[in-house]
Amino acid sequence: MKMLKESGLTAHAQLGLILNRHLHAEIDENNFLQLLSKKYQLAPQLTPTSYFYPYFRDLVVDSYSSSKGLADDLLGRKIHLFRSYLDRQNISFIRNYHSPHLPPNATDLQRLLCYLQDNHLKADFKTGASFHNRYHDSFLYPHNMKVQLTRNSIRYTKNPARMIEFIINIDSGDFVSQWNVYHHTATGLIDSNPDHYSLNQLQQVANTESFNYGIPYGGRLVVGKYRHMHRQLDINQPPNSKIRRVAKDYWRFSQDYDHNGNYADLIKSPRDVIAWRKVPVNQRFSIYMDYVEYLRCHQIKNNGINAYFSVMPKYHQFCAHWKEGLL
Repeated sequence: MKMLKESGLTAHAQLGLILNRHLHAEIDENNFLQLLSKKYQLAPQLTPTSYFYPYFRDLVVDSYSSSKGLADDLLGRKIHLFRSYLDRQNISFIRNYHSPHLPPNATDLQRLLCYLQDNHLKADFKTGASFHNRYHDSFLYPHNMKVQLTRNSIRYTKNPARMIEFIINIDSGDFVSQWNVYHHTATGLIDSNPDHYSLNQLQQVANTESFNYGIPYGGRLVVGKYRHMHRQLDINQPPNSKIRRVAKDYWRFSQDYDHNGNYADLIKSPRDVIAWRKVPVNQRFSIYMDYVEYLRCHQIKNNGINAYFSVMPKYHQFCAHWKEGLL
């Protein structure tokens, strides 16, 4: 970081130094980014709160502020695909996080919550997760939740808000990620051929997390140069890898309940996880549809499944109480 800050290079040149010169990033025949360097890698001790991330975000925002976004040049297309390696870094860090506060055989969610607690951090649970609850035949109810770090910031430069994203299975507490299923070829590269993965594996690829170069609104404040950058850099993307495109073609997302669909987030806080886990599996679909109909008819803000249970006497037995915790 010190070398980058004192290099005198433009933001675009610094990105080129990292991607091209250090990591030897190349896009393969399936439009998958391969990191070919034998000398440089992301350091295992790089934490989710490292200054590197907001610094890298600013390099991207400052270099690709035109309407073309990351589609502007080859380096931009590499940067778009590189976000998955930043995801892999953060997933690996949390999975290897240890603390005396953690129970034996802690889940990914428990490790994440413990990391937040130990480092006095707040995460955002409120950003919509419809794109991470994809289905094929018929949509029943959400199985996954989204958590973003950190919750909020009003910094006009090096803003760390809602960059890092984790997708978590609500029942198991395990991360849902493309990196759970990718394997390597005989030459040590990531196997990017979608024909080499099952449909169930492709569902994790379709539902995977995605590092944010812009700042998602998520009902919160976005300041200064970051306004509209989430749409420009993260939503209006250059082409994904072939494996991601095939996965998303098969596994489709449901429209939100207020846009003629049946999707509503179950989780808006950790307490919602506790509440939903109390619901027997054979009752979940009918209760979920009651929940969606309630939100649609009352036209109120979705505050999560526990808030719904608290105002519905017939579902009070599922409410999560303040003494209950996930750690």
